Order: sequence, then C-alpha cells, then structure tokens
Amino acid sequence: MQLMLPTNKVPFSLALGIKTSKPEKIVVRVSDNRKPHTYYISRKIAINGYRELNLNLPQCPTACVLTIYNASNGNKATHQDKSFKIEKLEAENLEHCPIWMKGDTASFVKFAQEFSENASILSAGRYSPSIYRSDDAKFHIDYYDQIYDKHTKKFLSTPARIGHTSGIIEVSKKDFLGYTVPMRMIILLHEYAHKYLNPTINKPIAYETGADINALHIYLALGYPPSEAHYSFLKVFKDANNEGNSKRYLIIKDFIHKFTNGEIEGSCKLKTNISGK
Repeated sequence: MQLMLPTNKVPFSLALGIKTSKPEKIVVRVSDNRKPHTYYISRKIAINGYRELNLNLPQCPTACVLTIYNASNGNKATHQDKSFKIEKLEAENLEHCPIWMKGDTASFVKFAQEFSENASILSAGRYSPSIYRSDDAKFHIDYYDQIYDKHTKKFLSTPARIGHTSGIIEVSKKDFLGYTVPMRMIILLHEYAHKYLNPTINKPIAYETGADINALHIYLALGYPPSEAHYSFLKVFKDANNEGNSKRYLIIKDFIHKFTNGEIEGSCKLKTNISGK
C-alpha cells in the first residue's frame, strides 16, 4: 500500500500501528517520490500481533510517500494485502532536545541536511569530484562516484572522510545511494566532528570515538531516529570488521540508549524511532 502525506517540509513524528495474525516481516518506507534513492525511513520490521512504530522525521519533503508491504508478498500497490492491517496512523509533534549550536555547527547542519536530501540527484565525479559548498563557503564536500586512494588509484570502501588539514569532506555517491537521509546525516556529522569538535574536547582530530559521540549528540538532539544511526554505523563497520570497531559500536549503542532515556547531560527522554507496544 502507498499513501501520500502532505508534510510541507514540517518536522513531525508518525505513529504507525500495524497488526498481523502471525509473524511477518513488514517493510516500512517514507520517501520523496520526486527523487530516486531518497528515503527518510526504510526498514524491514518483524511484527507478530500488534506493533506500534514511532517514525521520527526531522527532515521531510513537501510530500512524503509512505509505503508499507509484506516482504514475503512484495509491494502489491494494486490491491490490499490482507497479511497485515494498519490500525493507527497519526501525525504527532516531533520530540527533540533543545540544543544550542555554535554558528559553525548550525551552518554545517544546514549544509549537511541539504546535501543529504539531494545526494541522489547531485552530480559526482570519478577522479575529479563535483564540489559543493555551504552558503557561507566555510564547508566543502568533494562528491566522488567512489572515494579512491590518490596514490594507488584503488577505490575504497569508506562512504566519507575528511581532510585533517583542509577540512574538505570527500563523499562516495555509490555508498550514499544506499543510505537513508538520516544515515547520510550521521555520516556527515561524524566527519565534521573529527575536524571541528574533537579539538574542543582536547582530543586528536583522528579520534574516532570522540567523533562518534559528538556527532550523535547533535543528531539525536535534532530528533533524528536512533535506529538509522545504528544501521549507519553497522553498515560502515561491516566493511571494517575488527576489534576496535566492535568496541566503538558498544560505546555508540550505550550512548544512544542513555541519550534517549535522558541519562546524558544535555539530553532528554525520547521515544525511540521503532518501538514496540
């Protein structure tokens, strides 16, 4: 099934209740049908009985397309799939934490949001990137088809990286096409945090955990869905599966849990993006 939601770019949370008569895998997507590969939520969710989902949408287009279907049956847009039933569909105010951002951070967030929403339609280059700049020209993204090693010319698996001296962020379009808008945001905020926030806590630019936590603090405070942050980091770590990244993920998981439960200074208790009732 598909529904068009006239959202007018206003942030909100969608309370969605789905009921099944037996265990099913239900796909839930919120997308911009004017742009390919532009999803604000895209998840396959296990449901057995009734489950209520809270879908946080701090970013959304003028009109969202909500698509729901049984993964086993496929997207049957032409007729009703009786393996599940929508019992609740309500727009709610988006829960988020008050956050004060310095001018540079506010500028980068705006830039990152615009880039994340348009990453699928923006041009990129193979060896010479398409270059994008923030309105104040403080932040630059070099958009490549895929990031490569400048010496060996071999393509790399990383979705993004930042120059420790230049502050220029390189982004891989190949990877971003497979990410939702919130997943793109946490990746960009992570790279920003390396260069611009790690030094504020007296940590080296290269310090990964500092970049993780600083990025998550901004991301979660703005109301982005915790689940998309989890999926983003897991997707990156899948291509670099090692003990260091395993430890990083445990720290990330703990921080998200504590932040959404209001246990971190400057946080507030939030509904998780995919929760069961």
